[in-house]
Amino acid sequence: MKQRSEAIPVDGGAVPTRVLGPDDASRFPALVVVPSIFGPAPDLLKQLSELAEGALVVAPDPFWRVGGGVVRYDDHETARGRLSGFEPGRCIADLAAVVEWARARGNGRVVGLGICFGGPFVLRFAGEGRLAGVVTWHGSRMENYLARASATSCPLRLHFGGADPVTPPEAIEKIRAAFASHPDISIVVHPGAVHGFSHDGPAYDASACRAGLDATRDLLSSLA
Repeated sequence: MKQRSEAIPVDGGAVPTRVLGPDDASRFPALVVVPSIFGPAPDLLKQLSELAEGALVVAPDPFWRVGGGVVRYDDHETARGRLSGFEPGRCIADLAAVVEWARARGNGRVVGLGICFGGPFVLRFAGEGRLAGVVTWHGSRMENYLARASATSCPLRLHFGGADPVTPPEAIEKIRAAFASHPDISIVVHPGAVHGFSHDGPAYDASACRAGLDATRDLLSSLA
């Protein structure tokens, strides 16, 4: 699948972004991917490539203002260190600009995929009415960002690991309770899967990753 680099203009610079899909994506929905703190890694882009036949896939680097790039999955110290000096407000503004960039180049419908760190961001954007759908893979700390997010009515497809210490059962139950009256939500807990189940490494869980990819594809197909 064709892949290219884009620099999406924002206040103070441009967001480095990988874009997968056809040059003319006007009839397709867009998928904006907010990755984990490790950045838009090669294994993630490979996974996303199979979605690009039916969507414009847009994967920005949310850490570009603090050095950016990709960090190895086993280098937790460097990954966590990039949060020093990180400004959530500026990142939110940057990602909002990426969503609008994607909207203008697709059919107007944008799905947000939040991975780990990215989970709360796509929930926030859904609550603001910016997204036509949300998918999360092992989203982190999402239970702390529900006040704004619970206002959304767009489809939600939330995938968690059953053995994830970052999002334990009590956190998942808070999320489930917050969306109890939501008209279109699926919360899937994958038995035995740990945090980072979509990452290429010891945490990888093929079944959970496949389910997350399939849920993303199905949601995109519904918006084509």
